[in-house]
Amino acid sequence: MFNLKSTYLNSAYLGPMPIRAKENVERILQRMLDPAFYPHTEWRGMPDQIRAQLAGLLGGHADQVSINTSVSEVISHVADGLGLTAKDEILLMEGDYPSMVLPWMVRGERNGFKIKFAPQKDFLEPERLEKSISAKTKLVANTHVMFNTGVRLPSEQIAKMCKSRDLLYVTDISQSFGGMTVPRELVEHADVIVGVGYKWLLGPYGTGFGYFSKRALEKIARTHASWLQNPNSQNSENLLNYSTEATPGARKFDRGQPASFLICAAFTGALDLIREVGLEKIEKHNAGLVTHFVSHLPKKYEITAPTEVRSNIICINQKGLDSAALKEKLAKANIDVSVREGSLRMSFHFFNTEQDVDKLLENL
Repeated sequence: MFNLKSTYLNSAYLGPMPIRAKENVERILQRMLDPAFYPHTEWRGMPDQIRAQLAGLLGGHADQVSINTSVSEVISHVADGLGLTAKDEILLMEGDYPSMVLPWMVRGERNGFKIKFAPQKDFLEPERLEKSISAKTKLVANTHVMFNTGVRLPSEQIAKMCKSRDLLYVTDISQSFGGMTVPRELVEHADVIVGVGYKWLLGPYGTGFGYFSKRALEKIARTHASWLQNPNSQNSENLLNYSTEATPGARKFDRGQPASFLICAAFTGALDLIREVGLEKIEKHNAGLVTHFVSHLPKKYEITAPTEVRSNIICINQKGLDSAALKEKLAKANIDVSVREGSLRMSFHFFNTEQDVDKLLENL
């Protein structure tokens, strides 16, 4: 299933691709060594296969999924396509990941809309967050699980609150989707759900996606064009019939060349494995590993996320602890973890075992 030679506790950084992803790539690579008689209808179907796989795991509709390279790309489409002006403001979370902030800053510098930040404690309590919303607020955005603490935000509750006030809501599930189930209410009420494929979904680097509500598809304009997004491109004999019409649904936000053969092949294999194992089973297994780790963690360490908002990511600190040095010590024991914002970060996934956790604990 995997070819890991270390105790790998770092899926929040890069998820290990399964062997079947490699096998898929090898098959496509062999085909590309001699592309003679390779019909475009075959390779053009690759993005739609991934679209369907992501929609299936989310419990949504394939036409509402865009295939992209990153969270930043999707957020840039949203920021560019909303047409916000100096009369408007958006509400972001203090300390959020740069992908959720920088695209807004760049567009705000050009269009003049205001970016307002609220503290994370307010995002943890939607009733408090609501007090930061003004008549000018058009959109609220935050990450679902924080990369540097493992804190899980109540995104489904925020989505419902925003919907009740006719505000657009955007959330990033890069650090949850694949290692946890995505709340049904979040898929139903959020307007744009973004994520990457190379962490918990075990796909290759350079894979991302967006899931757009029907309301978002109506409100967010298409601001870029690609020949593949043109319905006429389905027929190779009709390419010069220029049209600004776009293919249905969220495909209008696809990256310019979504059918990168090798990337699509690897991502398809990874998503297929996630589907076979099942997100509910994965979530239960991962939660068990977190519980085992936390219950046996030496008292000298402090966990950054309170019990009620923990995820598959556990970050720890200790007074006077040099996290970078501890990371190097663990590396000598063939244990791979990360350091983020001064904390030692572990991320537990379904290929990990209690024995992996025990080895980590022994070296802490």
